[in-house]
Amino acid sequence: MRRNVAIAIAALLVIGLVAVGVARLVSLRSTPVAAVVKPKPSTCADAYRVLKLLPSEVSAANPVCLVQSLQLSGEIIGQVAQAYTVEQDGVAPTQMCSEPKRWSGFPKALLAFVAAGKGYRLRISPPGNSEHQAVTINELGSVVELASISDPSQDWSQVTGSLSVDADGITGSIDVEAQRDVSGAKPEHITGQWACGAPLPLPALDASDGCANFYAVNQLAADDVARMKASACQAQKLSFSGDLSAHLDSAVTDVGMVPQAGFGGDNMCGAIDQSYEATLKFSIGDESFLLNLGADQYPSVTPGQYSARSGSSIGAVLFLGHADPGNHGAFVTDDQVYWLGRSGSFTIASDLKSGTIDATLGGTLVNSGSTVQITGSWRCAA
Repeated sequence: MRRNVAIAIAALLVIGLVAVGVARLVSLRSTPVAAVVKPKPSTCADAYRVLKLLPSEVSAANPVCLVQSLQLSGEIIGQVAQAYTVEQDGVAPTQMCSEPKRWSGFPKALLAFVAAGKGYRLRISPPGNSEHQAVTINELGSVVELASISDPSQDWSQVTGSLSVDADGITGSIDVEAQRDVSGAKPEHITGQWACGAPLPLPALDASDGCANFYAVNQLAADDVARMKASACQAQKLSFSGDLSAHLDSAVTDVGMVPQAGFGGDNMCGAIDQSYEATLKFSIGDESFLLNLGADQYPSVTPGQYSARSGSSIGAVLFLGHADPGNHGAFVTDDQVYWLGRSGSFTIASDLKSGTIDATLGGTLVNSGSTVQITGSWRCAA
């Protein structure tokens, strides 16, 4: 009897152990495998710590800490969410890149960041001049370089792939393979979005005033804005295509100020003896321009059609420049960037204050080879 009881108890224990084992096995199978924890993308704070920046350097670096979205794989594995603009041969911060003026050289980006616990400097040096249009660069011989700050003997300078630069000239994307000049070294793949500066936000504008962008971009004084609003801002219907693409619905001809006749003149709208000039100044985005229309006819200019070609007469000329806030908004032309009339014509209406234009203009000097087409109707006074 006792033996039978003992056998029964033993059997119950075995059944219990089997049940527990099965339950654990089921539990293990039903529990998902823990996801591999990926390191968080590095930030400027990580770079400050690894590169041992002084408190004063941290304070200077914070304003130039810029958002990035970079992925590194190969010898170095990591993600970069932030980097700061850094000097060429140290760890101290420098000023961030500024948007290049049209047809000036691209700024060089030097970005300091941390990946895999070490500090690196990424150099991006786009060649050529900015035309305020996005560009893609596939010849990267001396354009991109990755260097170790923590170990100055390491640099990845043999680079293939592509680099894009956005129209602002200070942001873009990268997809490259960089190789160290060391036998057996594994290529480093760098992809993502980069930035060496922050595009300046356009000022808030008064939607009811078509010339508000011109006043704001050039930071004109309140008195000058009031005068221009009263009589100088005229409605336009002009379309620009080619290397300047935009539609213009307003421009300023400030006849309330002393006019300046001639090539690159300002505030002109009318005939003087046997010459006629009309000038329109305006802003597109964060740039300002002046369109100068000029015709000659003896004994006096009359309504009609005139050549837009710049030669013996002004024809049609487009200048890049700015309105001087210290001189009542007088336009200051850039003597290196302007487009001369190459073909086409413009008309002067019977009121001698308006007309039409259908012309092609070509760049000179630093913007040689650039072309802008202008079509539509213009007005220089009411």
